[in-house]
Amino acid sequence: MKTYTADRPYSRLLYTSVLNPGQSAEAPEQIARNIAVNSAELNRLADLTGSLVFVDGTFIQILEGPLAEVEKTFERICCDFRHVDVRLIDVVNVSDRLFADWDMACLCEDADTSVPLREGLQEIRFLVGINASQAALQMRGLLDNRSAAGKT
Repeated sequence: MKTYTADRPYSRLLYTSVLNPGQSAEAPEQIARNIAVNSAELNRLADLTGSLVFVDGTFIQILEGPLAEVEKTFERICCDFRHVDVRLIDVVNVSDRLFADWDMACLCEDADTSVPLREGLQEIRFLVGINASQAALQMRGLLDNRSAAGKT
């Protein structure tokens, strides 16, 4: 995993989408984890970082990096048949990356999700609709808590 520095301005994009259930026989949370793993590899090459949340069949994703790469990646996501009802929530210029330690972190709700994590994921899902920057901070907080617990 690369460590990124803020030697130039970056963009942070937040979007939501719904998993298209007809695209795979895999469990929904496994599809989300596979997307995160594949995204991490592509993001490393494109100088992108971010986080993917999967809760109640909904993807909530943040991409951050050079604007051209963020836009190119978002366009690819919009064309990915695993995603339906893609909604761009927020795009902002930032001087620092919020997810610099993660090429693509992943927080997925599944049958084994702890109650505190489940509540945190639900809070993110709620916040996305009313305060994108707070939702991003909540995502970062959950990742920090997982790192502190040794679960990254």
